[in-house]
Amino acid sequence: MKSVQKAPRDTQAMSGIDQARTLYYDFFAGCFLYPLLEGRAGLLQEQIGLFKSSPLEDVVAQNFERLHEELEANGVENLLKEYDDIFMIPMKGEMVLPYVSHYKEGRLNGEILVDIRQTLKALPIRRNEKIFKETEDHLGYLFLMMRYCVEGKAFVVEEQEIFNTYISPVIKTFMDEVKEHSLANHYKDIIQILEGFMAFEREYLK
Repeated sequence: MKSVQKAPRDTQAMSGIDQARTLYYDFFAGCFLYPLLEGRAGLLQEQIGLFKSSPLEDVVAQNFERLHEELEANGVENLLKEYDDIFMIPMKGEMVLPYVSHYKEGRLNGEILVDIRQTLKALPIRRNEKIFKETEDHLGYLFLMMRYCVEGKAFVVEEQEIFNTYISPVIKTFMDEVKEHSLANHYKDIIQILEGFMAFEREYLK
């Protein structure tokens, strides 16, 4: 990651860094939440175009390029199939479960889900159960909440708790599992971008 000097959070307007962080979190939420991914071909292309012009990390340029070419050629069709293969429909006994409860407690809907829901109560938004079947400890959903925290500017405490307590301790294992999945292709590019961004976030949110 490019080194940055962390400035005090401006309550009136987001810094350039926080604007970029908002875009990245929204990008990852769109990649890891199926209901968002379904209608995001155009938005993902737009976001990738912005990232390519001013990347937080130079080494992921090829990952962005491959994703951009895939979206131009096929929209999100192949990404949706790959999402199914990795996260929803176990093939060859392989399935990645992107839930904090799974990584922290070895089961879904664990006790940590209660803690996460308590943290999220401070935010002025709630999960729409008709749209999101995933529980609040789903990493894609937590990326979406991080976007709202950064964008809202008034939720610095919740932002740090969501990242440091829930995302950071499990994200490496999650990323490794996706990279090792035999049917992962485009998601390997997404994970490499995510790895760089997570390294940046650990430094930024210290």
